[in-house]
Amino acid sequence: MFAEELAPFFDPADHGTEALYDGATVPINGIFDAEYVEPLSIESSGPAYTCAAADVPGVAHGDPLVINGTTYLVRGVKPDGTGVVVLKLEEQ
Repeated sequence: MFAEELAPFFDPADHGTEALYDGATVPINGIFDAEYVEPLSIESSGPAYTCAAADVPGVAHGDPLVINGTTYLVRGVKPDGTGVVVLKLEEQ
């Protein structure tokens, strides 16, 4: 893991988005990618949320994440080994 401070990369004042993770009342910051997905497309990626792994300890498939008032469930967890994790999401 890098020793660099990750918070500036996810700052909502720049290009980050606040989210509530797993029923938390304190928001976490990350980058939300709400990419459109064709319903039957084989090569789709769908919505994703990139954030500091330390902000979502123990994240697991099925955990809820609320972004801009919409609830998503975590369907994939992709840590990159630098302290950042990409959460693949499914809108509820």
